[in-house]
Amino acid sequence: MSERYAPTGHGRREEMPATVRDFIAFLERRFPETKPRPGQSLDEIMFAAGQRSVALQMRAEFEAASNLPEG
Repeated sequence: MSERYAPTGHGRREEMPATVRDFIAFLERRFPETKPRPGQSLDEIMFAAGQRSVALQMRAEFEAASNLPEG
């Protein structure tokens, strides 16, 4: 089990991950794939898409780094 530390502010309930792998899982939970809902503004839709895009990019970067040969 990985070590974790409690967040320090802003009323967060979930502990911040201490490892990169756990952080990627945290991003996946925090910013899941969503579909636009009726009544959502274009700004809200684009903001959510940007959040998801960052989560996907972080996962891709981690996976790419994990596959690098050591040396």
